[in-house]
Amino acid sequence: MTTARSYRRRTVIVDRTFQFRFVGVLLALLFVLTFGALVSVYLALWYTLYTFELLNDSVTVSLFTTVGLMVALELLLIGPFVAWMGILLTHRVSGPLVRIQAALSQMREGQFDVHLTLRKGDALVELAESVNRLAASLRDRTT
Repeated sequence: MTTARSYRRRTVIVDRTFQFRFVGVLLALLFVLTFGALVSVYLALWYTLYTFELLNDSVTVSLFTTVGLMVALELLLIGPFVAWMGILLTHRVSGPLVRIQAALSQMREGQFDVHLTLRKGDALVELAESVNRLAASLRDRTT
């Protein structure tokens, strides 16, 4: 009987295609939302300046321009954080997928002494447990 081993992935990027595509979608969504916010803030600010006839007041115009630039700067600062969080989130899914795929490949080759142990908080725990039950039932049938 095999004992469950503790498993710890040493790399964060396990499935480049899946993880980078997910992060790309997150960054595109962040860019679209930030661009929409910038446009709406600029339009609201310039409309306010125009309504109260403050377009010739250089101090007010520079204050409103600074607000817009700060929103743009926030995009540059938040972008890398969103990318890192996207990679960490996909790590919880793609890591187990890679391990499950490797276990199923071993089973396809006739090696039924497979036991998957996922980390606490990983996704697809139920699927890994089903693969473990499948391996156990196939192991029992072959002996």
